[in-house]
Amino acid sequence: MNFNHIIDIFISISNNILILFTIVFLYAITDYELNMNKRLKQIMTGIVIGLIALFLMSNPFEFAEGIIFDTRTILLPLTAFFFGIIPVTIATTIAVLFRLYMGGTGMIIGIFTIVASMVIGILWRIKQRKHQFKNEYLEYYILGMLTNLIAFISFIFLPRNLNVVATVFPVYIIIFPVVTMLIAVFIIQQQKRISMTKLEVAQKLLLQSSIDASHNIEIYMLDPDYNYLTYNIFHESQIKKYYRQNIAIGTNFLSVFKDDNQRSRLKSQLERAKLGEQFSVLVELHLDGEKIFEEYYTPVKRGKDIIGITVFIKDVTEQKRFESSILKLSYYDSLTGLPNRRYFQEKLVEYGQMHDKPVSIVTCDVNGLKLFNDTLGHKTGDKVLIEVAKLLTKHLDNQGIVARIGGDEFIYLLPNMSHKEGQAFVESLENLFENQLIKGIKIAISYGLATKEVGEHIDDALKQSEEAMYQHKLFEHTSHRSEFIKSILNTLREKNPREKEHSNRVAHICIEIGKALDMKKHELALLEAIASLHDIGKIAIDEAILNKPGKLNEEEWKAIKRHPEIGYRIISTAPQYAEIAEDILSHHEHFNGQGYPRGLKGEEIPIRARIVAIADAYDAIVSKRTYKESMSHESAIEEIKRCRGTQFDPHLVDIFIRLIDDGTLNLTKKGH
Repeated sequence: MNFNHIIDIFISISNNILILFTIVFLYAITDYELNMNKRLKQIMTGIVIGLIALFLMSNPFEFAEGIIFDTRTILLPLTAFFFGIIPVTIATTIAVLFRLYMGGTGMIIGIFTIVASMVIGILWRIKQRKHQFKNEYLEYYILGMLTNLIAFISFIFLPRNLNVVATVFPVYIIIFPVVTMLIAVFIIQQQKRISMTKLEVAQKLLLQSSIDASHNIEIYMLDPDYNYLTYNIFHESQIKKYYRQNIAIGTNFLSVFKDDNQRSRLKSQLERAKLGEQFSVLVELHLDGEKIFEEYYTPVKRGKDIIGITVFIKDVTEQKRFESSILKLSYYDSLTGLPNRRYFQEKLVEYGQMHDKPVSIVTCDVNGLKLFNDTLGHKTGDKVLIEVAKLLTKHLDNQGIVARIGGDEFIYLLPNMSHKEGQAFVESLENLFENQLIKGIKIAISYGLATKEVGEHIDDALKQSEEAMYQHKLFEHTSHRSEFIKSILNTLREKNPREKEHSNRVAHICIEIGKALDMKKHELALLEAIASLHDIGKIAIDEAILNKPGKLNEEEWKAIKRHPEIGYRIISTAPQYAEIAEDILSHHEHFNGQGYPRGLKGEEIPIRARIVAIADAYDAIVSKRTYKESMSHESAIEEIKRCRGTQFDPHLVDIFIRLIDDGTLNLTKKGH
């Protein structure tokens, strides 16, 4: 074999190797994948590789007629290893059929090398799944060496085998294993690249789907020139809704905004982010009303370079309102809206540090709030507190603060106010409350004033103010309760003028019965007081019930039956009325124990209450009410007699009848 022939062999083999490298290179530079069913994809892959095998076998090195050599021993084991049994089986079948078609003396050995290459590739694939090589280069080299060694050994069965073996030895034992290794590396790198491309596409889809899934957060990304790189659907819809602009990838973000101030603000924020700063800002915008947005700016970096800016925008209007309401609850009284004790304490510390200026403190307490609650209900008590808070705030006139620090206790902190100025302040405050009424009842306030002079401690002034208020409250305690009761009585009579006439008539009857019982002057005075006050508890009953025409339902009747208890609570608060409180409570008890509220019977019922019961019942019968017409004097007497011993004390009924019969008690004259 001459030198030229050897050169021809290597050129032919090199061409075949080059064809294989070219095909692999084309595979390596494309990301195209068949988008079809997995099994069909495997079949198509097998057909394509089979055609490649035909192409390689059509351009072989021909040693002699019928004896050809090519790179099928590289292609087929790698096909089995990387693409699986189905593709390599199809490719092998195509290669075998083509080799049969080519014929020649080397046909049987050629078919053997084709099948052997396939089998080795499949076995290697199975082995590789169980035992992975630490060095993939060595793994692919060994695969190439094993496949081509078996092919090389089979060549001894060819005619002129010694020449054949000598000729192809360097190719199959030295070159083909290295080529197998290189092509395998190309393929594995391409598979990794395709996998990474798939992952990148999937991640982009996932990212876009994720940002589009947000229906309350705007998300967009800009390049360094503030052009859109991406954005979510919500941002696009918001831009369309509020700014009447259509955006697209590449649109300049700042061009969307026509308002110079807004465009300037946004540009300033973006420039901060472009300098590498990550930050958030709260922005108030007038879009469908006043809204609060939180904007998050984040620079996008590649190494040290900033390649873009990501912006997240969230409407936090409701969140901030909720936070504001929570903060307000922390520092403000929910009923009156005034600062609460916590706020007051913080201001006390702040004003206490004003060492070179006076601070006046005025402690205020609502007198009789419990009476309002007990007699008129807590809603009225709350209304009292609200009205007091309004008046106290009105009087403040931006001089300091007024806070509600307890149930009925309010306090002023008045910086830069001397004690003399504080006295004038309290005096004008007293004048302000002089004629303030709630449901006809006067609001009374007790005050205590103290002043932290320069150099003094503010806690001492606070304590002095509280002590002064309690002294004032103690001084006015009794007189206030009496005034309170008089106010209630006047209000009740103003609401229902008949009540005064009714009380006068009841008092007349009671006094006559008391005289018949030889009661002392003091006792008779008490009877008159009871007659005047026995229905005072009706002040807390709804006027709609008191003036309802027709029969009361069960709930309304229950409300009416509460008035003795309410009256008792009102009367028992005033020392001068304490003696008759029990009588007020008991004037609807029945002699047989069937009355209310306690079911007392007989002499368990105070005698003054038994007297009032007869007088009250008689006048109620002969008087016209919204729910009934008046009855005659005779009918009333018959009703009193009928209830003798059941509702009324029989002894007192007898006295009542006798007084009428002997003319001492004339109830038929005008006014009765």
